[in-house]
Amino acid sequence: MLKRISQLIPALLIMVGCGVYSFKGSIPDHLHDLELVTFKNLTTEFAVETDIEEALTERMLNEQLLPLSAKETPDSRIEGKINSITDKPNSFDENENILEYRLEFRGEVIWYDLVRDSQLFKKNYTVFGTYFSEDENANRNEAEKLEREDAYDEAIENLIDLIIESMTEEW
Repeated sequence: MLKRISQLIPALLIMVGCGVYSFKGSIPDHLHDLELVTFKNLTTEFAVETDIEEALTERMLNEQLLPLSAKETPDSRIEGKINSITDKPNSFDENENILEYRLEFRGEVIWYDLVRDSQLFKKNYTVFGTYFSEDENANRNEAEKLEREDAYDEAIENLIDLIIESMTEEW
């Protein structure tokens, strides 16, 4: 019995240690809130800036990294722009028919420290999602189909992941 308990203790310690881990510890201590500025949309893609803002807001609330600012002068601000969104062939069959497309977002995101009047990061990004051609989707059952909307959502998710990862890098 004692041997069994001694084998469980290291596992319990690891689980307890991981349970209290938070990304908050890697954000500079002097920052207490965040303002999200709607990205500038330099593309013809309707409402992409709103979709990014909603996804980023939701993730920030879920991750509890920094509360969204309700004050006139927040401690930090994230803003960005979407320079281009393109659909590019990504894979072909043996007859050189397009099987899959890559929906690619390119732009820039900046996190400002407004307390110390500096940039915490400025990153150019290229994120993407993939979807099947109409012909390829026609050959698949409903569960296997990937539409452009799926790729759009995937690209936004990848952008949000990049922002959160950049925010939580060691300082």
